[in-house]
Amino acid sequence: MKKLLFLIAILCMAWACSNQDYKEGDMVFQISKSKQSPFVALATGSVYTHCGIVIEKLDGLYVLEAVGPVKLTPLDAWKDRGVLDHVHTKRVLDEPVKVRYRQYLGQPYDWAFKFDNGKMYCSELIYLIYKDQFGIQLAKPRKVGDYHTLGLDDMMKKRGINPEQLAVAPSDLLKYKPSKQK
Repeated sequence: MKKLLFLIAILCMAWACSNQDYKEGDMVFQISKSKQSPFVALATGSVYTHCGIVIEKLDGLYVLEAVGPVKLTPLDAWKDRGVLDHVHTKRVLDEPVKVRYRQYLGQPYDWAFKFDNGKMYCSELIYLIYKDQFGIQLAKPRKVGDYHTLGLDDMMKKRGINPEQLAVAPSDLLKYKPSKQK
């Protein structure tokens, strides 16, 4: 009986996710199947380990993401790469927006999670788009050492990650709440 209820819950979740109304500028989050996903989950305390931003084109919806080089991935293909095709969506702006994304295409992936080095990681990409294009700071960058990095020292050293450097994680972007205007 528990297995049946679990299966029904998963099917309902998948159905709800498949019928979402996506629009340009929406942030999308997934549980990545990548090798680094468990480390990101451990460090951030969140199951959501990868994110992108929705782009509307004439031929459909895409996700601008930093994975390998920054690229546009069709939304359905992006969903397929995550665990159970589950997508969590966060809309920051209700009004229609147009994301200027071409300048980011082709930038290499940033394995060291550093700002301003000509490379890009997923949450940095979204953070910079919102900050530079819409004047919205989705999160306050934190020192890498402020995340739960216990046991990750060897991996961090190998990648050149300094515990004092600033970073933003998908979990930080998920916590964004617009400030109340007076």
